[in-house]
Amino acid sequence: MFIFKNKRIFSVLYFSILLLDIILKLNIDTISFRLITKPFLMISLLVYYILNHKEKSKNKFLFMIIALSLFLVGDILFIFKNISVLFTLGMFSFVLGKLFFAFKFSNQNDFKLIKLFPILSFCFIYILIILNIVYDKLEGYFFPVLFYLFVAMLVLQFAYLRKSEVDRKSYLIVGLGVLFSVFSDSISVLHVFYSEGIFYEKVTVILLYGISQYLIVTGIVSEKIIKKNKNLYEDNILEI
Repeated sequence: MFIFKNKRIFSVLYFSILLLDIILKLNIDTISFRLITKPFLMISLLVYYILNHKEKSKNKFLFMIIALSLFLVGDILFIFKNISVLFTLGMFSFVLGKLFFAFKFSNQNDFKLIKLFPILSFCFIYILIILNIVYDKLEGYFFPVLFYLFVAMLVLQFAYLRKSEVDRKSYLIVGLGVLFSVFSDSISVLHVFYSEGIFYEKVTVILLYGISQYLIVTGIVSEKIIKKNKNLYEDNILEI
């Protein structure tokens, strides 16, 4: 388990497998190899999180485990994305995974609604733009895609609200990870419902997705909770 306890070694391993998965996707017309490489990415993140987390809240620890497990299931199902039922189930797994990320990011600190206006405006405009582009080809997928985009924006909002609760480093790493996830989701939706191969999706979707999950998990592992009314940090000691 030494590999998973050392962040540098783990990072080399993780991105090596991510690169291998992309190469297999581009050059080998078979799913058998990707049934090994793609799930390994999420399994490695699960092991890394379990071995290195400092989470004191059992609920939030469980939320992360469930979220990563759901993404693992979704990854496997999306390998068979040409089968409509499995594609739908994969999308459903990802939606649930994102919801559990949102649960993990949530906090009990007070915030002013006016501070949410910029991020809410961005989310609203983002959803409108994506739906306007793909609307004509959505057919029966309109509400599933709308809900998927809504949940993606919900995760972004909760990641934004972490600012008052966690240290700056963790906040920025997780926030960047969520943004990479939004970019990956956008390209994926445009590829499926607008134009195949847009933004070279065979590489960009899996690359951005892999980076996003890595940043979110490592950002959460390094998270330090800000003590209320004090200018000190502590490692995840607040119980929810």
